[in-house]
Amino acid sequence: MSSSPGSPRASVAELRDRLDEIDTQIMDLVAERQATVAAIGEQKHAEGRGLRDFAREREVIERGMRRAESLGMRGDIARDILERLIHHSLSNQEQRQLVRSAHGAGRSALVIGGKGRMGDWMARYLDTLGYAVEIADPAPGDSLFPVLADWRASALEHDLLVIAAPLRASNAIMLELAERCPRGLVFDVGSLKAPLREGLRALQQAGCKVASVHPMFGPDALMLSGRHILLVGTGDEQALAEAAELFSHTAADCVQLDLEAHDEVMSWVLGLSHLVNIAFAVALTRTGNEAGQLRDISSSTFDAQLRVAAQVVSENPKLYYEIQRGTLTDEHAVTAFTSALEALLTAIRSGDEAAFTELMTRASGQLAAGKARA
Repeated sequence: MSSSPGSPRASVAELRDRLDEIDTQIMDLVAERQATVAAIGEQKHAEGRGLRDFAREREVIERGMRRAESLGMRGDIARDILERLIHHSLSNQEQRQLVRSAHGAGRSALVIGGKGRMGDWMARYLDTLGYAVEIADPAPGDSLFPVLADWRASALEHDLLVIAAPLRASNAIMLELAERCPRGLVFDVGSLKAPLREGLRALQQAGCKVASVHPMFGPDALMLSGRHILLVGTGDEQALAEAAELFSHTAADCVQLDLEAHDEVMSWVLGLSHLVNIAFAVALTRTGNEAGQLRDISSSTFDAQLRVAAQVVSENPKLYYEIQRGTLTDEHAVTAFTSALEALLTAIRSGDEAAFTELMTRASGQLAAGKARA
């Protein structure tokens, strides 16, 4: 709103009323956009097309950024808005496709460890696909699904068996399952695969259909748009394809890895990232400073780090201990980190600004290049 030189200036109340009108129009346009996206999703489903079109998403974001910049706004504002709208649209389409796919209609699934957080997620996900879900778990507490206290009491006639127990327990379960060789597809959802190698091999040698899956997200994930699911080969390509099919109606990115490569990558993606954040949280709490007090005078960097660290240390410590023990067998990531920390401290203590700058600049350049390739 603008006023001519001779006209009275609008009051704050009038400007706020106009702002309310604009906000209402924005919400109306968002609703119209979502309805249009839903219609596109219906048409894509009718044509048998995939849920995501990365080229189209990039085109939408780039066009929005150009438009924002032409209006004197920062392009990243448009990018943030459009990325959030796209994510919400994909989540809605994904939920509709999962229910409509009826992938598990007429099929049954047993989730061993189904009262655990990830086991419960798998049970609810399979239920959405249409599976008749049963869980086996001796832990106390209620469940949405029929419960067996001991999986051994099951006839194991299910079409799908998911093992969602702790790593060592999962390996023992697979060794026992191999003796009975269930007819359905069997897969684990372990964060590491080396501790499961013996059990996976036993199932394979017994002639079972066996695969290994690693959802790269926590049990709080509602939808899979933008998430990664790792499909780890055990030598049974048909079983791996069946496991992949379970997630084909989602917007998740499914990535195939072999058993050895998986744990090597996890030493960085899980092992080092968890260790750094746990160490940050432990160091912070040992100082005697209240996190809330520090937050009151903190920087944006500290706030971001604190959020991530708080989330990490709120997870299951026994599971995270297993991950650290497992990734410690390949100390390359930890050695690289301690070496980098020592190089930075040496530069700081010796007053070597050039060395510190070179380390930081090189890291910035390589991370930026990696982001650009992605």
